[in-house]
Amino acid sequence: MSRKTIFAILGAIGAVLGFFAKDFGLSIDPVAVLGAVAIALVYIFGEAKNDASRIMAQSHKFKDPKFWIAFVAYIVAYVNEAFGLNLPVEIIVTVVTIILGFLFKKDNG
Repeated sequence: MSRKTIFAILGAIGAVLGFFAKDFGLSIDPVAVLGAVAIALVYIFGEAKNDASRIMAQSHKFKDPKFWIAFVAYIVAYVNEAFGLNLPVEIIVTVVTIILGFLFKKDNG
């Protein structure tokens, strides 16, 4: 579990507890809850900014055919489900898995 996920979970728990504090008979200071959620958000967005800079440094990886095959397969599967195209998902997944397997094997020697 990543650090951002841990902070997101803690922030969500704090927000829920703050919202339902009176219903559960808890005496939680709303300012403390807001402060905790704010700290979690600052951490999450700060790390997201760092992650974004690392992605830009690796932008050449967007030219990788494995990425595009997986991306297109994901979009096809989503569009198939969303619009009820009734495409054979099992065959699409099998073909994409085989192609990606060959590409990864080729890269690893």
